[in-house]
Amino acid sequence: MKVYLRVLKFAKPYKLYVLLSMVTAIFYVVTNGLSLWIIGSLLSSIMSTEPIVTSGVNSSSYTETINQFIFSFLDSNDHYQQLRFLCVPLITTFFFKNLFYYINNVSLSYAQNGVILNIRNRIFKATQNFPLSFFKKHKSAELTSRLIHDVNMLRMTFTHTVQNLFNQPLNIIFCIVMLFLINVKLALISLIIIPLSAYVSIMIGSSIRRKASRSSKAMAALMNVAFENFSNIKIVKAFTMEVDEIKKFNIISFGIFKKFFRLDSLRFLSPPLNDMIGATLGAVLLWIGGKQVLIDHTLTGDGFIKFFTFLFAMLQPAKKLSSVNVEINRGLASAKRVFKILDNKDSYNEENKININDFKDGIVFNNVCFKYNEKQNNILNNINVNIKKGETIAIVGESGAGKTTFVDLIPRYFHVNKGEIQIDGININNINVFTLRQQMSIVSQNSLLFNDTIFNNIQSGNPKASENEIYEAAKIANASSFIDKSLN
Repeated sequence: MKVYLRVLKFAKPYKLYVLLSMVTAIFYVVTNGLSLWIIGSLLSSIMSTEPIVTSGVNSSSYTETINQFIFSFLDSNDHYQQLRFLCVPLITTFFFKNLFYYINNVSLSYAQNGVILNIRNRIFKATQNFPLSFFKKHKSAELTSRLIHDVNMLRMTFTHTVQNLFNQPLNIIFCIVMLFLINVKLALISLIIIPLSAYVSIMIGSSIRRKASRSSKAMAALMNVAFENFSNIKIVKAFTMEVDEIKKFNIISFGIFKKFFRLDSLRFLSPPLNDMIGATLGAVLLWIGGKQVLIDHTLTGDGFIKFFTFLFAMLQPAKKLSSVNVEINRGLASAKRVFKILDNKDSYNEENKININDFKDGIVFNNVCFKYNEKQNNILNNINVNIKKGETIAIVGESGAGKTTFVDLIPRYFHVNKGEIQIDGININNINVFTLRQQMSIVSQNSLLFNDTIFNNIQSGNPKASENEIYEAAKIANASSFIDKSLN
């Protein structure tokens, strides 16, 4: 539950919308209860030959008191007059009930979508501040799955649960109060459904949480297979690996099918079980209530109708509330995966670091050793190099010798395990990483264009560059000719 409450903390900027939602929810519950009372009275005035306001019945409820208050100025024997009178407030209460319902849902929807917006933005921001070593440990498809799939699961979950956690308990409490006002004995019997439904929901929900976690991990694995295939499709076709790739994808995809089917099998089990509990309880109440009306005369026909009107009105929010635990457990599995990223401490801390504005002297490697993890042998071992400003250096070696690793240490993509690297006599670990990289121009081994204009792709290296500087950079890179052709 701590994870769920942590997600709700993201709603703080939208507290006014949440407050508006709560206030309108209260008004909705009251107007909904009033409409139910009027419907019960309408049914009584049509179906019963007895007047709605009666006397001489040994009833321990407040039904007669409320009816006396509402219908005191009407002819209790004129059913047509009662029917005509009830139609106007019925329409009025339904109008306000639905107005409050709309405001409640729209304001809460704004807050819920704002929460998901903040979480998604926080995740992406966090990933941008992680060092390259983080991305070596986590696959791109897995991170994408957390950003898209898990956050979307959170959105779906909290769209259903946040509203139900506040609105449905209000509805249930209001209906329970009305049931006790009408008949205490029947109301006490009807409360049996609450602990039974809660027990069923908790047992099913705990199993759903485990299965939802496995399903999210399986989805990330499938995305990774697809991502690797699409990224390396040229290699796949060159070595005729299509059949193997299809087989690998189908195996993981079928595993996801089984996991999601088991998850849905449990998710859809809770409503029918609770429905059967409610139906059984309803039959018992019909038997006991009917006896009170027909034999004991301790309950009026009008009270009997109103009791079951509010009882069945309570079953719907009770059913929704019972499914909240299921939905929460489904979302918690995704929430935990999301917070693993937000809680990751492996990020840049550039406070009190030195800002550099130019490159004056040279780069020095002093006894530099490096390995990607503790279990490996050193990839670079006791490297000593002195590179002067203005020199052109070529690093030559066989594949896997550590050429790329050597270069990656200069922009501080990774931290050296031993020794130090100095730029102009300053240890690069003491230099602000952003100002460090601003002094460098890097041509990657892999050609890459962002899904944007050519102008914006060139400008990404220097967002403050003028239009003339962009065109000059294109000419230096021998790209201006094909750019001009593409424009013609």
